[in-house]
Amino acid sequence: MKTKPPSPQSNGAQLLLRSDKREQPQFSDHGHIREILNDLGDSAWSHDLRTNTTWFSSENNPFIGHIPHALASDKSSSIWTQSMHPEDRHLLEESKAAYNKGKQLRHSLEYRVIDPNGKIRWVLDRGVAVEKSKDGRPLLIVGIHVDITEVRQLHNRLDMLLQQKNKEILRAVIERNEEDKKEIAIVLRENVNQMLTAGRMMLEFLPVMDKAVGDFTEKIKEIMYSAVDEVNKICNDINPDALKHIPLTDLVKDLVNRLNKTNKVVIGFDHHLYLSSTSKNKEQELAILRVIQGCLFTLMHESASSTISIQLESNNDRILLELSCNDKKLRLKKFTANPRIHNLANRCALLDGEFHFEKAKNEGVLIKASIPV
Repeated sequence: MKTKPPSPQSNGAQLLLRSDKREQPQFSDHGHIREILNDLGDSAWSHDLRTNTTWFSSENNPFIGHIPHALASDKSSSIWTQSMHPEDRHLLEESKAAYNKGKQLRHSLEYRVIDPNGKIRWVLDRGVAVEKSKDGRPLLIVGIHVDITEVRQLHNRLDMLLQQKNKEILRAVIERNEEDKKEIAIVLRENVNQMLTAGRMMLEFLPVMDKAVGDFTEKIKEIMYSAVDEVNKICNDINPDALKHIPLTDLVKDLVNRLNKTNKVVIGFDHHLYLSSTSKNKEQELAILRVIQGCLFTLMHESASSTISIQLESNNDRILLELSCNDKKLRLKKFTANPRIHNLANRCALLDGEFHFEKAKNEGVLIKASIPV
């Protein structure tokens, strides 16, 4: 014998997700399931896949407010879905589709709903099929909605604290690393330059015995002049304070010119769309400089690239970098696994920037970095 739908005075509200005007689904166990749901509390529910109708255990739903039991079916069909956050609706739709196709017999979802006061609340939605067809397809699902807003807020707060702590550690490591580079640059410039300069001056006063000795002396002096210049340029590469005195584009141009002399690779540098930043953006410029240095070093030593292209741009909001190579056989997975590249990505992330790679079939790697200023 089939039970009748609940009367207006009962605890249940018969609605939601209803696609037609057929009667409220009847339970094969003569209402026993509904009694259990009523005992579970105000957030219990059941959904009949045959009639596409959902029943709630109370008209006063804690998530979507009052649900009149006599609400017209054309409105009740979307009341719960419409209360969900637009970005999360696909979760329920995908779950329903999986039930209808017989691909699942239970579910557990976490998503957001917007209550009548406009407040976003997190719901833990659990359900299980309690009736199935002869071929095993779900017919009736029962479940419960649990408010997990406070739990999610706590988790989000913990995640934020963890991210903040990780950023502090990463910043400390980067700052220590830059201080080490600064100290190395100072030692190179002071000690090595002094020795080279002293040797050069001694050659200036070396008596010339004959033309051959004079020519030989001049060649040595040229080598020592070049060595002094090279040390100074390396110091500028290493020392983070170099950006206080030398524009970023000049540092990159100097690096590119020196690498092009190795004849290992041809590097192009386009910076006509880059506007020199103010001193307040030196941290961002230093990060971009380290990205260029790190990527060039990695590509020259771990790829078969014959050409590398660097494009540097800027606007009022960001510094933009694109660096590409022509090594078609370069494996992106191996490249991204390089600790140096991983550290560069972390450095960009620390400044709320982006760092990622692209590789099309039979093409080289395109590296993109973007840092807000």
